[in-house]
Amino acid sequence: MTQVAGWQAAGPALLALGALLTLRLLLGRDSPLLRVIAAGACILAALRYLWWHGSDAMPHGQGVAGQIWAWTFFTAEALAVLSSLTVYVFMSRSRERSAEADACSDSDLLSAPADVFIATYNEPVEVLERTIVGAVNIDHPDLRVWVLDDGARAWVRELAEDLGAHYVFRVKGKHAKAGNVNNGLREALSVGRRPQFLLLLDADFIPDRRILRRTLGLFEEADVGIVQTPQHFFNPDPIQRNLLCGAVWPDEQRFFFNVLLSCKDAWGAAFCCGTSAVFRVDALEAAGGMAIETVTEDMLTTFRLQEHGYRTIFLNEPLSLGLAPEGLSEYVTQRGRWCLGAMQQIYTRWSFAGSAKLGFISRLSFFDGLLYWMFTFPFRLLLLSAPMIYWWTGSTVISCSVDDLLYWLLPAALTGLFFMVAYARCLVMPLMTDVTQLLPSFAVLGTVATALVKPFGHPFKVTPKGLSSDRITVQWRLLMPFALIAAGTLLGLAVNISPYSALNGTPGYGVNVVCSVYDILVLALTVAVCVELPNRRRDERYAFDQPAALRLASGMEVPCRVRDISLGGARIGALPAWALPVADAVLLLDGGRIALPCAQVRTAGADIGLAFRHTVASRRALILRLYTGALAHHVISVAPGRVLARVTRRLFA
Repeated sequence: MTQVAGWQAAGPALLALGALLTLRLLLGRDSPLLRVIAAGACILAALRYLWWHGSDAMPHGQGVAGQIWAWTFFTAEALAVLSSLTVYVFMSRSRERSAEADACSDSDLLSAPADVFIATYNEPVEVLERTIVGAVNIDHPDLRVWVLDDGARAWVRELAEDLGAHYVFRVKGKHAKAGNVNNGLREALSVGRRPQFLLLLDADFIPDRRILRRTLGLFEEADVGIVQTPQHFFNPDPIQRNLLCGAVWPDEQRFFFNVLLSCKDAWGAAFCCGTSAVFRVDALEAAGGMAIETVTEDMLTTFRLQEHGYRTIFLNEPLSLGLAPEGLSEYVTQRGRWCLGAMQQIYTRWSFAGSAKLGFISRLSFFDGLLYWMFTFPFRLLLLSAPMIYWWTGSTVISCSVDDLLYWLLPAALTGLFFMVAYARCLVMPLMTDVTQLLPSFAVLGTVATALVKPFGHPFKVTPKGLSSDRITVQWRLLMPFALIAAGTLLGLAVNISPYSALNGTPGYGVNVVCSVYDILVLALTVAVCVELPNRRRDERYAFDQPAALRLASGMEVPCRVRDISLGGARIGALPAWALPVADAVLLLDGGRIALPCAQVRTAGADIGLAFRHTVASRRALILRLYTGALAHHVISVAPGRVLARVTRRLFA
């Protein structure tokens, strides 16, 4: 085994990082050549480490069980690294289409007949109302909105008709959302004028008024079948909320939508993600409608359209706002469904080695996703379990000193960090990314194991919407495995940290000490996420800070300032003392264009809290004002120091 020590251990990493920083100064950060070189450096550094681990650093003489464990770990690690390498390959290029959308601003397609499909199953009225209000107010001259009810709910029909939308229902239909959309398509094609394009929305996604103006022009190229736009959310996901990071750390899907999908688009491998996608109706008809063969009908529809000569492209602009999973169970269930869809596709002709007429890049893209679901999550569990197993059995997965590990692993870590800071905008960050991948790992592992044996016939679980809670909720089923691993690792470390421990001085001892400390921190954060904080507000509150006026019961209008606002109320300040308390009043926004009946419900220092007493008109006017994208919780840049400060506060406050 190669022995290194001191500064020599950091030499290759510093050399690689220095070379990349020098090239960045010479070529500029936006240089396509630098991007390719950086991706290549990441790949070479990862392969260098993997080669060393599989040769010099593999343990020997541990007994049969210990050797099986070491090789199992290495195999999982190699496959997880392969998943990372495919990401680097795709991220070596990127494409942004906003300039193309600008260039198509006078396209004749901007006035083409278009329909909006809102697929609904079990959403409550307050969720569905927001989406329909947004849809019927899309800026388009020839628009029809269809509410596709996967049931026969009278209130849904009444709501749709009241808002000027068409209503279609089915009862006990097959194929979940895909079947619902296909049923709606048959109805839309049989009634009135024929739509040329179709915007598909989940029932909890509110479209921006500009969504068709920004997307339809991109269909000028005749082979474009789908224009996918990113999913953005107006509420924090459970990780953001439970770690107090909603203002400093983005939701878990930001890397995929803000970075990776643009990269895949550059390779011709963008794919449909369901909601907020615009379809060419001719293409959808040619493919026989939405794919029904898996529970992830959106991705598979891209592959089906590709067989008919149509491609999917990605416009990276926030043109809709949706509801992120509000609870941890819902969050994990959603990821399990996505994993199941990928596993089911293996058994179709659209698999990476299937008989469908697909290009190599599309097959590689699917293979990349499959590697992610099948190996990234299991390896994360093995990585966290390895130190605990070492402390209690003496079996190690790597035989080296800390200096050796730095010599071989640190170049891969630093080049990867450089790449992700430069091209992923810090949206992939050690510790936080580890937590997001660890949380659903047991559910994903169970889904993979089950789907390999029985890929089909599983009940379809729709993510519940519109939840709230007024108390702390401990998700014991999710928490206990992580707590047990943390306890086992901590106790094992404490028992063996003594210089008299039989393990002290054995190969891998120092490495397992370092890994144990880091793993305990990751597990502590994961456990903290499983303790869900109260989510008392049914309506998300936004920072507003805009001038307004308050019309008192006397008819007098008093200038004020709105500090924050939600669909249910607002906090205002700068009111004169003589105007208090506020009883029956009307809050006037945007120069009086929005009038919100309200009354004071509390005092907060120099500010007061108002509760809105909505009319139907005032509620819907405020929906349009709040949910068109401008007030979304977008975390554009990540400051690691602020993130660490928040998670430290969560752990120790």
